[in-house]
Amino acid sequence: MKSKNLDISGKQLRMTVEFQPIIRLSGNKIFRYEAIARFFNADGFLIPAQQSIAAIEQSGAIREVTNFIFESICHLIKLKRDLTISFTLSHLLINDREYLTWLYQQCLHKGVLPQQIEIEISQKTTQAQFIESLPFLKQAKEYGFMISLGDFSAENLQVDSLALFNFDTIKIDRSIIEGIAESEKKLSTLQVVISQLMSTGVTLICEGVKKSSDLSLLNHYSPDGIHGYIFHRPLTFTQIRLLEGF
Repeated sequence: MKSKNLDISGKQLRMTVEFQPIIRLSGNKIFRYEAIARFFNADGFLIPAQQSIAAIEQSGAIREVTNFIFESICHLIKLKRDLTISFTLSHLLINDREYLTWLYQQCLHKGVLPQQIEIEISQKTTQAQFIESLPFLKQAKEYGFMISLGDFSAENLQVDSLALFNFDTIKIDRSIIEGIAESEKKLSTLQVVISQLMSTGVTLICEGVKKSSDLSLLNHYSPDGIHGYIFHRPLTFTQIRLLEGF
């Protein structure tokens, strides 16, 4: 898959897209991928993603970057029609209904079903933006996109308010997951969070699972899937093509 060159405040970056497998705990099979941007400097060294995204948002290039991610997703789905792929939408693009319509039109143009794409709301989205985003989220659902809330830690939204937003998926933040095997307090917090979220009927994914001891405990609490390096690191286009057999 091609890469994209960017000029961010006078610095040259090369961008690629990789795909993080999300594993369904029942059966240990991949049921979804998350598209992740990778950025490299002029010397070919990988730059931390958060650092890169912050610079890109400040430079005003976030739409250009999101366009490339979305085009990469559509290209992959056209090659393997049963894939479901999510991507994170910057807080700067939340409530941009014109841009949302452009995404939908790209699906129509490329012959891709919006139902195979999940838009993840950025962790930088404030509570006020969430409330303001209700018409945007409703429009996205009407277009057929799935909607997910990433990095859930009960700080950005309260569980009892989640029904307002009709999320398809909620991803529990790694700060809640990591270390549950060593801390009874953390395990108790996770139990409460999972119990409350399961009552909403959404798909639950635990993020950032790195330790087998944490994974062993997660199997007892029935989240739908996990996301973390314990099973797979993000895959390049060539790797995902070999894995999926197309």
